[in-house]
Amino acid sequence: MTKPEDSSVSGSSDDEAAAPAEGAGGSVGQPAPTASRRPARSRRTAAAKEEDKDEGNEKDLTKAESADGASDDQTETAGPGPSPPAGAADRRSGFHASGAAEWASLADPQAEAPGGTYSVGVHGHGADIGVLGSDNGTGDGVGVLGTVTNPHNSQPAVYGFTQGTGPGVQGESDGPGPGVLGTDNATGTGHAVLGELTNGENPKAAIYGRTAGTGAGVEGDSQGAGPGVFGFSEGSGPGVRGAGVGSSPGVEGQSSGTGAGVLALNDGSGPALEVQGPATFSRSGLATIVAKKSSVTVSFPGVTATSMVLATLQTVAKGIGVAAAVPEADAFTIKLTKSPKIDVVVAWFVLGS
Repeated sequence: MTKPEDSSVSGSSDDEAAAPAEGAGGSVGQPAPTASRRPARSRRTAAAKEEDKDEGNEKDLTKAESADGASDDQTETAGPGPSPPAGAADRRSGFHASGAAEWASLADPQAEAPGGTYSVGVHGHGADIGVLGSDNGTGDGVGVLGTVTNPHNSQPAVYGFTQGTGPGVQGESDGPGPGVLGTDNATGTGHAVLGELTNGENPKAAIYGRTAGTGAGVEGDSQGAGPGVFGFSEGSGPGVRGAGVGSSPGVEGQSSGTGAGVLALNDGSGPALEVQGPATFSRSGLATIVAKKSSVTVSFPGVTATSMVLATLQTVAKGIGVAAAVPEADAFTIKLTKSPKIDVVVAWFVLGS
């Protein structure tokens, strides 16, 4: 394989023949060279050089002449279809290939991308896919790998950018594995996944999860001492916010162990929990004590002898009040100061285990 420096090639299918370029090596009547995707040395014609000079592209011309010196004995292979931008192959030292709707470059020191030009190892453009990496269905390696080994380099190993309506980076899974996985590889100290928005006028979420199935839109799982999901705010917005439509809850916390399903904690002077609007509790309810009875026992699984039971009358009964609410295993008894002449209703609320 020829050295990839200062070379340019236009590729087509292996069975297509390329027409000889006017002014290039070879003459009319000779067999046309077969178009190849292998790198071929390029030689600019005198007419092309004169055209560059007329347009004032002296910098491009200088680099093109350097390429001539390294490839005087080679001819330029031309293929059907449009080429990369005018002068691209002449001002770059990498290997370039172009087809009808695709073009690619290797070792390109002046690849154009949003924000300017960059030194690029691989640059691909296609009508469907610019760069494709695959294990071919038989390998056990990664399809595309991006690495950053400079400990002072703050740039990402893989970067996606979009000016359209689609995502900058998208992962998709047709199997049991995740569409996108972020990890510290058990040695790093950074975040596995970070979402950041720097536009102060952007109302969107930094990380957004959506599901049409029965699972969660966003799920956090902790196998260590840290929380499964953590929200932190340094601005005027909440650290974590949940919103529900219809009968679905905005935020749900569940624990299958001895820990709390939801923990509200405040190390400052504000409240740990603030509720705006009605609050309902499954360990609360109403009990009726019928006339001429002074007590009622309410069965309620989960109540223990150490539970705290609050009880208050909901019916006006002269000279009668709640004397006690005594808990026991899976039940509690509400006692009145004396038997009422009418039925009375008592509201109760169980706290603790």
